[in-house]
Formats: sequence, structure tokens, C-alpha cells
Amino acid sequence: MEPSCSGLEGRSPPRSKRELEILLETVREFEGPNIAYEQYRLPAQLAAEVIWYIEMRHQDIRGKRIVDLGCGTGMLTAGVALMGAEYVVGVDIDIGSIIKARETCQMLSVASSVDFINSEVSRLELDADVVVQNPPFGVRVKGADRAFIRKSLEIAPRVYSIHKGGEAVRGFVSTFVAECGGRIDEMLPLKIKLSPTYHFHKKRSYAFEAYLFRIVRGR
Repeated sequence: MEPSCSGLEGRSPPRSKRELEILLETVREFEGPNIAYEQYRLPAQLAAEVIWYIEMRHQDIRGKRIVDLGCGTGMLTAGVALMGAEYVVGVDIDIGSIIKARETCQMLSVASSVDFINSEVSRLELDADVVVQNPPFGVRVKGADRAFIRKSLEIAPRVYSIHKGGEAVRGFVSTFVAECGGRIDEMLPLKIKLSPTYHFHKKRSYAFEAYLFRIVRGR
């Protein structure tokens, strides 16, 4: 299955997950990441895995209107645009990250199908086919992920949301999604390996388990 060229400016969409990963390696790192927002650059390999899964298993990218909540420097925003989304909106509270994300989309020739909004997610009034998001895990600000889950289900009937692994998190997300009028339809286990991001990170890398939840409206 090959994605269409919708939204691309003279560039053919990636023909393999590896090709997508190589393109996403150009996404910028955060400069002075804000720990309160739990900012970190999602690894290109993992982003490619997530995006490839969304399109090849569920056909939820090609020709779709997509919102990326908490887009950061544009890893998922650029990725879904490259895979043939009709229109993508990246949303982030940090204007500096949005500037970098816009530059990346221009460099990858997908800028004509992408817009950005500088806003807190709770203030948004948007409508889309799909939401993709890598929200704060709520480690620094308890409950920070709740606003993303709630708003994502208001925006779109299908949501792909990355969360930290563990049975406790899985149970919380499932319960809170139900409270917001949705349900977890499928779950993809992930392994995230990050380079040191903050001054207190002393190890050469940090690895942890995570989930990609496919969330849909309705019971």
C-alpha cells in the first residue's frame, strides 16, 4: 500500500518505514527544553514506527485532516504530512518549538499542507479526522496528560496517543478515556530510548517502556 502525494510539494511520499525515519532525522532538537512541559525530541525511528502503524494498519493518515497536539519541534506533524495527510495542524504552547517545526516542514517540502497554532490545548476549538499526540506524561505536572486526552476526543473521533508504560498508566488511561466518552480500541507497545535532555541527566541514554493507544469515541 502506498500513500498518496496529497499535501506534498513535488516530493514522493516515503516508500518504506526506513525512508520515513531518515527524513525525520532532520527534525530539530529542542533548544533549552522546558522541564515543566516535559519536552523531548521523539526519536525518529520510533516516530516512523508509530506513523507507519497508523497508516498501514488503520489507514488514518492519507487524505485525512490531522491535528498534532503538543507538536514540539514537529516530529509527528512532519511525519504525517510526509505520509500524505490532506492537512495538518501542529499545536504547541512553546512558540520557539513552533518556529523550528515550521522550518522543518519547509525543508521537507510539506509546508503547504501544514499550519501551526501557539496555544494551550484546553483553549482550542478545532475539528479533524484524527489526532496524534505525544503529551506530557504528567511526571512533573500531575494530570498534565488529562487535558490532552480530553481535548483530543473533542477534536476527532480517532486519537493516537503516546503514554508511559506500566499497568497503572494503562488502567488510568483506560478509565479516563471512558470518562471522556471514548474507549481504547488498540494498544501498540513501544520502547523509547532518549539521549540526555536535561542538566540532571547523567546517563548516556534513557530507555523506558511506552504505549501508543488508539482511542475512539463511543463505548
